[in-house]
Amino acid sequence: MRFTIVLAIIVLWAGGSVANAQTGENFYQGKTVRLAIGSGSGGSIDIYARLMGRHLGKHIPGQPTIVPQNMPAGSGLALANFASEGAPRDGTWLGAVTQALPFDPLFSGGASNVRFDVLKWNWLASPVKFSAVAISWNASTPVRNAVDLLTHEMIVGSSGASASSTNDAHVLRNILGFKYRVILGYPSGADIDLAMVRGETQGRANIAWQGLKSRNADWLTKKEVSILYQMGLEKDSDIPSDVPLILDFAKTDEDRQVLELKFASYALGYPVFAPESTPPDRVRMLRSAFAKAFEDSALLSEAKSLRLDIVPVSGEAIQTILQKSYASSPNVRERLAQAGRPPGAVDQARARTINVSLDAVDSQGSHLVFRDRNALAKALIAGSTKLSISGNAAKPNMLKPGMTCEITYFGDGGQATSVICP
Repeated sequence: MRFTIVLAIIVLWAGGSVANAQTGENFYQGKTVRLAIGSGSGGSIDIYARLMGRHLGKHIPGQPTIVPQNMPAGSGLALANFASEGAPRDGTWLGAVTQALPFDPLFSGGASNVRFDVLKWNWLASPVKFSAVAISWNASTPVRNAVDLLTHEMIVGSSGASASSTNDAHVLRNILGFKYRVILGYPSGADIDLAMVRGETQGRANIAWQGLKSRNADWLTKKEVSILYQMGLEKDSDIPSDVPLILDFAKTDEDRQVLELKFASYALGYPVFAPESTPPDRVRMLRSAFAKAFEDSALLSEAKSLRLDIVPVSGEAIQTILQKSYASSPNVRERLAQAGRPPGAVDQARARTINVSLDAVDSQGSHLVFRDRNALAKALIAGSTKLSISGNAAKPNMLKPGMTCEITYFGDGGQATSVICP
């Protein structure tokens, strides 16, 4: 009897040791970690997330492979809902979202399409505090500063109803009287930029300062844009000192409180999280890995070459900011939720659908060249692009020059929403 008990204890101990090994530092050995990105290709969050993905794996015990995956639907809402309803909770699935998405339940007033609780997520880190500005495209609008927005309507592009560009424009229209008109439906930040350059829109109600410096520095040097104001709770010393802080336009104390809650999100930058119920030891490993990655000379060197700032925010700090914000006054929260709603019907961006012969395709099939309106044009194939050949789902590398395809896209250099090749 005593031998049986001892044997049972040994078996239980051995089993526990195996379980501990599976949940300890050996867990990630040989595994793949999906890094879901809540935007299309080419925007600031996509660039930062892919930068992190290229350097994070070597700092996680077991050195797993990190695979980025764009999930732009609903400006990240699809990603967020999937995180709470279907994503793996073992530490092999991570989400990278915009600074606005964790605040969406506050801004949306409990909309039915929000099926997640950000306070239950395990926040891991952010590569940078989010500094953003509003800009006008000088060639298409007389708006040169924030005060001009009180008398001149400015058309701005955005991806979806919950995107920062949309919410910021509506809040500032309803709180401060800025005359924004939002055009929804552009697949990515790059498409929003292209629409502005083409003259379809006249500016951006929200663009990351880091992204503006890295992707479109020539807009600044050539004075093609005017910087209207900066967002956040305090000025960023990297932004020209004569650019005013949006909080300074508040007319009353309550207006300022609403705007402070709105822009508290900017301290989050581009946060990364693991879903609720992810084992605590893996959360600790991942937080440590992010901290090490942000000190990695290889990451810092690549960030410098991309003109990206690295000013990390810890997972613990992100969770504290969110807990404080969600505990804010019900009156202020309700007013913010109301302010974030559109003033009426919102215009939709119009995609072009054309039948063309492909002139050129890169080796991965990610960039197509063809003629549109007798001019050479390009389209990007992204993870969200619907792609089919002869009625069957296809991969980008199956596209070849000479194929005749129906392409739906938003203009030269933009992301294709679908490529259908009979």
